[in-house]
Amino acid sequence: MTKTTTKTTPISGIQMPHGLTPEPMRPEPRPSRRRWVLGGALVVGIAVAAILAWGLSDTSEDVLTADVDGQGGEGANLASDGARLTRRPDGLFAELDVPLPEPGSYAYPTADMVPPWAGPQPPVSPGARSAPEVFTVWVATFNEGSLCTDGQCDADDVGTEVPAQGGMYQLDGRVADGDRLRFVGNIRLGQQPLIGAPLADPQQAEVHVFIAPHGRTLPGPDGWRQLNGPVGNPSLWWAARFVGS
Repeated sequence: MTKTTTKTTPISGIQMPHGLTPEPMRPEPRPSRRRWVLGGALVVGIAVAAILAWGLSDTSEDVLTADVDGQGGEGANLASDGARLTRRPDGLFAELDVPLPEPGSYAYPTADMVPPWAGPQPPVSPGARSAPEVFTVWVATFNEGSLCTDGQCDADDVGTEVPAQGGMYQLDGRVADGDRLRFVGNIRLGQQPLIGAPLADPQQAEVHVFIAPHGRTLPGPDGWRQLNGPVGNPSLWWAARFVGS
């Protein structure tokens, strides 16, 4: 009997039967330079379009600045351009940055000077650098500022049954820290006020922002009441006013 032997030849480590030639390996095709350029241009174009769209969508904001008057509207301003108001379709955003009034250098309210709709306040006394004072910020909005009585918007124009449709909100409250006072806060469209009518037109309403002094900070529940309730009235507050357009 004749024995048949099959010879193999190693190719790239693989044993192939004699007489068979393997298919040569072809390299994976690479993207052409032109495809890379077109792809990069597409990405850049999308990024530019997104930036432009963001910028166009931001045009609905109306940012205003105003001076913060002296206490009760008397004397020198507390801060020039110290108040900033951003009007948006969905509400108002207010910021104040003013120098800290020197403790004992201005008039203080008494604890019984609270609006009829507010809770009681603790005793008020001047603070010191070693005994910081408390300040709160209040915002009055008047949906129909042109209808305010006496030619100016004030407490008589706060309510749901008056033409000006005014409302009162608390914006912020702080214990003084350092040489400046900084407050921030927002009021939402339709947000229920402490008293009066809700904000109905953020981009048209007349807006008054008040800083109220509470004197030396007190411990415990008295300190909580200082930060969360009004004391005094506009004759003892610092104010910034933004007239509606």
